[in-house]
Amino acid sequence: MTSHLLPDRFLEVILTNRKTLIIALEFIAVSFLPSSASAEQKAHDAVFYKGKTPGLRLVFAFARRYVEASSVKITESAGGKTTRFYLTGRDGQMGTDKIRFAPRKSDKVRKEVLLEIDPFGDPPPIVKGTYTAAGKTVSFALTKRAKH
Repeated sequence: MTSHLLPDRFLEVILTNRKTLIIALEFIAVSFLPSSASAEQKAHDAVFYKGKTPGLRLVFAFARRYVEASSVKITESAGGKTTRFYLTGRDGQMGTDKIRFAPRKSDKVRKEVLLEIDPFGDPPPIVKGTYTAAGKTVSFALTKRAKH
């Protein structure tokens, strides 16, 4: 009676070991992903800049080699309100070494930041720009920070 169950049991052990082998190979393959993913992240590490004007504090995160991930954060000194600006379409600035940022949420007051920086070049030590809100434009200069 046990003799006819032996081939079934043998087949079950082989299939179970095959599944174990496949799972082990998947784990080995997955173990290589984090190292390649972290190398990919380093391809567009951010370079940080900061600056001040009367009434404003500015921080610019320039994502090298992936400018679409760049952002500008402006904090108003008087009320402490912070607005984050994101890259808008670059079509109008192509070839001008300028990039434009706007808030994602539309305010009643139109705001934008225009920075003089080559989006594909090396990060300069100083970035000049303008901040426009409610029809007023403020010029500023941002200095490259050693660390974030």
